[in-house]
Amino acid sequence: MIIKSMSRKDRSFSNLYDYLTRDSENYSFTKNTYSHSKDKENLINEFIQNSEYLDQARGKNYMYHELLSLEENNLSLERQKEILLDLANKYLNARAKNHLSFGVIHEDKNNIHLHLMISANEVEGQKRIRLSKKEFSLIQKHLENFKNEKFKELSKTKIYQKQKDLSKDKQNEQELKHKRNKKSTKDQIKEDLENSFKKATSRSYLKNHLKNLGYEIYERGQTIGVMYNNKKYRLKTLGIDLEYKHLLNKFLKIEQRRERRGKTRES
Repeated sequence: MIIKSMSRKDRSFSNLYDYLTRDSENYSFTKNTYSHSKDKENLINEFIQNSEYLDQARGKNYMYHELLSLEENNLSLERQKEILLDLANKYLNARAKNHLSFGVIHEDKNNIHLHLMISANEVEGQKRIRLSKKEFSLIQKHLENFKNEKFKELSKTKIYQKQKDLSKDKQNEQELKHKRNKKSTKDQIKEDLENSFKKATSRSYLKNHLKNLGYEIYERGQTIGVMYNNKKYRLKTLGIDLEYKHLLNKFLKIEQRRERRGKTRES
């Protein structure tokens, strides 16, 4: 059995969700969330809102991408799923009992395995929970012992030597490949901004929401754009500059009404 843990120092919950659910038919589940595993928008918002309880220091983890993988065996696909889900429940109770978790089973032909997205903090927790190598190793050992004791049909199988590469670099490569095949960067940015514009109720809400997604609006003279991954994209090029200006006018009118009401109360 293989258990891998890969930390993430940004809030790319949405990107990881898309990668894990690239096959929409794969079985998925959640732990400690209100949203259903198939409800991407609300589920990702839960992860983002929970991450806001943490300090915003750079270089600190916001989530973990972890994997559980079975050795090659002769069991039916359904039986392997049952075993993986049982092991995942056992693992999460030991590793992240009070954290937000989202899981998806990938049904590769020779290597069925399970991906997990786990929040760095507990629900509404203000501290990042980090396991030491010793603690993580102990959880791995206990899970392996649990598997061998409860699922003896697996203990008799030989270890498959051609396991799927589950290294961090390989997973990042696969995610990038998936994103490239799915949408261009500009299309994804445009979609994210349009969705943010629709939800925004104030300037501060829009700024904070975009920041959580990794974006920052900038203005240089008549040019308005967005920074993403240290690269600038003009809103006019994305085709949403008029939409943004309309939104700013809406916010301005709201602010002016509030200011007038405040002056009326003072007089």
